[in-house]
Amino acid sequence: MKKVSVIIPNMDGKHFLEKCLGSLAGVSFDETEIIIVDNASKDGSVSWIRENHPQVRIIENSENRGFAPAVNRGLTAAEGEYVLLLNNDTEVLPGFIENLCKALDEDEKVFGASAKMLMYSDHSLVDDAGDLYTLFGLAFQRGNRKPAAKYCKRAEITAPCGGACIYRKSVLDEIGLLDEAFFAYREDLDLGIRGKLAGYRNVYVPEAQVIHYGSGTANKSGKRYNEFKTRLGTRNLVWMNFKNLPFLLHLVNFPFILSGILLKAVFFARHGLTGVYLKALFEGVGNLRKVRHVPFKFKNIKYYILFELELIGNCFRIF
Repeated sequence: MKKVSVIIPNMDGKHFLEKCLGSLAGVSFDETEIIIVDNASKDGSVSWIRENHPQVRIIENSENRGFAPAVNRGLTAAEGEYVLLLNNDTEVLPGFIENLCKALDEDEKVFGASAKMLMYSDHSLVDDAGDLYTLFGLAFQRGNRKPAAKYCKRAEITAPCGGACIYRKSVLDEIGLLDEAFFAYREDLDLGIRGKLAGYRNVYVPEAQVIHYGSGTANKSGKRYNEFKTRLGTRNLVWMNFKNLPFLLHLVNFPFILSGILLKAVFFARHGLTGVYLKALFEGVGNLRKVRHVPFKFKNIKYYILFELELIGNCFRIF
């Protein structure tokens, strides 16, 4: 068995792959395998990989199936004890894989570990230091656009960012893979929460660093705020809340969730996306049948209580 399977989803990202795969050139293929799942690229990505990196396994999709389904194909094919997700528009720094593996080696209760993602435009700023979810139903990239020097300690997080993180494959076998109904956005947060409610932890590992170009692949999600991101991100948060939390917590949290919805409405109004946001909310509520509700397990009630306390605490960590 391999120690680590690195899974890189790709669609028309040939212009990024040279740096991404080049930064992984020093890995030992005795312990590590690299799998690229290609979503029907039309820029010659597959032929370029075969010619320049023949040691990389390629899984080809006949159409763009989205981030979550592409990653799941890689996860299903992976032979590693640990599976490492990596965006194609990244460049890993020395010690990246080793330090992520170390976090899981040191504690068997750690399910996922998130790297320190640095902004390409300014390496002194954080892009993502792990993701947080709050009582108001709002999700945040921890440390986004803040000085990287302030994020040099390990920390508990709600979920690793799927752009550069590692998971324990045995836990994926237990709780399931990414929810393919999500297509893209918030599927990593959903997975991290499922891990927490099953009794595991997620951590941020600052020693593992990666430079992130940020939404660079040639697809609909290029801008920071646009209709595509707003629609899927909003809809998927609705689904994530519905599928993971029991009815009692829905009742307790509803006033706070409603407040969060109003705050987001004001936020998106400033970006001219109010209509898209409201339509996405209705799309999420109207299509709850598309996601499978995670059954409540009484034996895990302690973890539901701890998660509720975390949601409250995270309201103070976002500032």
